[in-house]
Amino acid sequence: MMDEKFYLRFENLHRGDSKTLLARFQVYEPIISLICSEANNPKFLDIGCGNGEFLTFISSFGGDVIGVEKNSAYSKRKNKKILFEHSDALAWLKRQDDSSFDFVSAIHVIEHLEFSYLYEMVGEIKRVLKESGIILFETPNPDNVTVATKNFYTDPTHLRLIPSSLLSFVVKDHGFSVAHRWGVNEPLHIEKSTNIYDVIGGASPDYTIFGLVNQNALGGKLENVLRTPNGRSTKEMCDLFEARYQHDYSIISKGLKKIDGKIFEQNCYYRDQMFEVRKEIVRLRHSFELELRSIYESKSWKITEPLRFVANRLRVGKKIISNALIILKNNSIRDFFAIYSEKCRRIVMGTLGDMGKKNWNQKGLTRGVFFEKYRRILNKAIRKKK
Repeated sequence: MMDEKFYLRFENLHRGDSKTLLARFQVYEPIISLICSEANNPKFLDIGCGNGEFLTFISSFGGDVIGVEKNSAYSKRKNKKILFEHSDALAWLKRQDDSSFDFVSAIHVIEHLEFSYLYEMVGEIKRVLKESGIILFETPNPDNVTVATKNFYTDPTHLRLIPSSLLSFVVKDHGFSVAHRWGVNEPLHIEKSTNIYDVIGGASPDYTIFGLVNQNALGGKLENVLRTPNGRSTKEMCDLFEARYQHDYSIISKGLKKIDGKIFEQNCYYRDQMFEVRKEIVRLRHSFELELRSIYESKSWKITEPLRFVANRLRVGKKIISNALIILKNNSIRDFFAIYSEKCRRIVMGTLGDMGKKNWNQKGLTRGVFFEKYRRILNKAIRKKK
């Protein structure tokens, strides 16, 4: 069986120190201060008060303050303004007079209770509250995904998460005229930036249900305070994230449009440059063809045509003789004459065929001195255009 001091050690580790808790309770300052200023000698009751941090917070505003705690391991601070009672909450409530309290609270208590116990306790609270009284329940928020799937189960004494709609129904079912919901204890940085983790765990980790016995209590001032929205839901976090996403997407889209515009301008520029280069190539090619045609049609080219033919044949003959010497060296005389008789026949037939043509082979000529000269000029023109 788990001893009472175990839960005290566990709560001290996970709940936070007194300074942190008192800072969280500041959200209830408008309600407590309004009751103390409007009610006559108000009485406050905190169920499951633990070490009494919330009682200390309430006592700083005035009034009579009572705390009920079942676990005797909690230390009872000496304070003349606070009365500590060690008892079961439901049993203690049943011993109290009707309409004896202005305010009853239970901070992170109801998630430890069986539902039948909770339902009966709400009825007893309704009985002991005055006509202008108010009830306050703070409990983990199942709308927060991180709380609902992980944090809630860190405490081994938690029984079940209670949706705010169910708790509101229980409060109203016991005759409270109106119930209000606040989200509490959410992180502050969400206002500046919302990321995906905030969507999962950024909603209010806890929520508070307020129930008014009379909607017009304290001249309707309590109703006006409680009607003020507080905290964030998961849907609101999704909306914030969606708004941030749309904003970032708009900025990125504008940036991409600017980049697309610059790329289009560059493409147009290089397209025009390529067009000009192609025009220059066509012009140079045309001028080279005209110049080559004029050379081929000139008298000097026609006069030197036999000389070029003879020189070409001499080069061929020199190559034949050098090859013949190599073949003669490596073969017998009989084989040599057999090979070269066929070669000579092909050479003679080829020569007679070339002499019978009206136009000499200009393909080979274009790859002579003039071809190399014009290729260098063309390459130089292309580089200069770039």
